[in-house]
Amino acid sequence: MRIKNPRDFWSGVLFIAFGAFFAGFAQQYDMGTAQRMGPAYFPTILGGLLFVLGAAVALKGLASETADGQIESFHYGPIAWVLGAVVAFAALLQPAGLVVSLLALIGISSFGSHEFKARDTVLLAVGLCVLVVIVFIYGLGLTMPVWPSFMRA
Repeated sequence: MRIKNPRDFWSGVLFIAFGAFFAGFAQQYDMGTAQRMGPAYFPTILGGLLFVLGAAVALKGLASETADGQIESFHYGPIAWVLGAVVAFAALLQPAGLVVSLLALIGISSFGSHEFKARDTVLLAVGLCVLVVIVFIYGLGLTMPVWPSFMRA
């Protein structure tokens, strides 16, 4: 059998692998029921859906041929920027608070995009900070510092 679209095929294989990994890893926890979900319920369902989606994408890669199906080289720079941003967020959350951590996360990760625009990044950062504070602090009542320690009452 010939792979007609390598990009779709290998994307599907990657989805299948991640779906199987997360669904399998979650099985060490209690599944529960649909009414009373255990810790394994959500990752198992999502892993299964990702597996099915991956199978559909991989089969599409075997069935239909496209002109632009070539696989590009892997870009390590953007992955490093995004992972660095997540590490910075985790390191800054307690001492600097949620707002500063989010600003750092969005600012650092924006360098991973080849379409970086300062104005768009600032608008996104302000909007997401407002949304996250409303949803997680006021809506869900999570107890985490919102501002740096020197600004807290």
